[in-house]
Amino acid sequence: MRAAVCADTHGDIAGLLAVLRCQRVEEVWHAGDFLRDGEALAGALGLPLRGVVGNCDRDQPGPEELVFAVHGRRVLLTHGHRQRVKSHLLALMMRAREVGADIVVFGHTHLPLVEEERGILFINPGSAGLPRAGAAPTWALLEIEGAKAHAAIMPLAP
Repeated sequence: MRAAVCADTHGDIAGLLAVLRCQRVEEVWHAGDFLRDGEALAGALGLPLRGVVGNCDRDQPGPEELVFAVHGRRVLLTHGHRQRVKSHLLALMMRAREVGADIVVFGHTHLPLVEEERGILFINPGSAGLPRAGAAPTWALLEIEGAKAHAAIMPLAP
């Protein structure tokens, strides 16, 4: 299973849509802040969407977190603002343990991150629409095959 993971698009999806049209992905996962962008991406690509709202999705209905299983892996998808991810990952780690997740996808910081800690794979795709701190616009490719999960941060431009 290959998922295109994005977050913090903030209304700018043209570059991401162009890149994803050239990728072989089966789902779009959007970790909040302009979830409507995730809906537009998934619709344009004809793919299913798993998405949550973030702190900038005030008028957008949707869940603040999703917990689901994919090929035997348990995933927590959240924006991360409620867990104060700009300061630390401790609250996010605790929430992952609470729901039994071994993969956590989040956004909010606008900075890309792929890190495994204590058996949990943390993925922040960065921001495709509004990167911060000099980061380039990015998204993440998550591949799950059997018991193995691998994520990579992907640039929007070659």
